Amino acid sequence: MKVTIPIMKLSIILNQKSMKKIFLLLAISIFITSCIGEGPEGIQGPPGPGTNWKIVTLKATNSGWKGSTDIDKLNLRYSCHFDMPEITPFVYSSGSVVTYLTKSNSQQILPYVQHYESSVDRWTTTIDYEYSVGGLDVYVTNSDFALDPPGTMDFRVVITY
Repeated sequence: MKVTIPIMKLSIILNQKSMKKIFLLLAISIFITSCIGEGPEGIQGPPGPGTNWKIVTLKATNSGWKGSTDIDKLNLRYSCHFDMPEITPFVYSSGSVVTYLTKSNSQQILPYVQHYESSVDRWTTTIDYEYSVGGLDVYVTNSDFALDPPGTMDFRVVITY
């Protein structure tokens, strides 16, 4: 008795066998290359590109706050300027500067908004900042524009570049 296999089935069977062989060779090559041990450690190279950072702590004292208003002598806010040579042109254009208000054992990222209420009044204090090459300014604004300058405040500045 003669067995005949149509040509189409024969080509599928041959392709399956070829694919099995290719898969087997691929699996063996992966296994062999993964079993190769590491050699001795080389010499230390120069540091590569990556993220660098600096952390600076700042203190704004009572005498450091300066009051300013808009052109109409309204909208009082207080500011305190800090010289920050760490904020270079490169940090300004390609890095970031994040400032935190530190209180006791906690810190709050700026802007910081706190609402207050007394028996006779309600107000909000907002603390924010801006920076430029070589400097950082912290601002305190009270929603009732009170004439009381802020007290001593501590800040933590994280500069990444």
